[in-house]
Amino acid sequence: MFDIEEFIIAVYLCIEERLKHLTDAHPPRARGFAQSLSDTEVITLEIVGEFLGYHTDINIWRYGKRHWQHWFPALPHHTTFVRHAANLWAYKQLLREQLLVGL
Repeated sequence: MFDIEEFIIAVYLCIEERLKHLTDAHPPRARGFAQSLSDTEVITLEIVGEFLGYHTDINIWRYGKRHWQHWFPALPHHTTFVRHAANLWAYKQLLREQLLVGL
């Protein structure tokens, strides 16, 4: 059985591996400022937050800010996090499809 920290690590590693293959095939944005969190970190926060019962980006951000600040010290302002998460919707959909096929 995983504790929450092991679960975060496992989700992060799984997403990092799969997202690398997706971004090689479908490159992400090429303009704008560099994000303070990586795409993998944002998706990890969303997946773990949803698993814990938080179903909106703002609630996931609040929970992350309160409980995981030491894991994600570069967690940006909530509006930046929500925008970053929204920009990743296509990758999240592809990841969900891959994970369902892999089961």
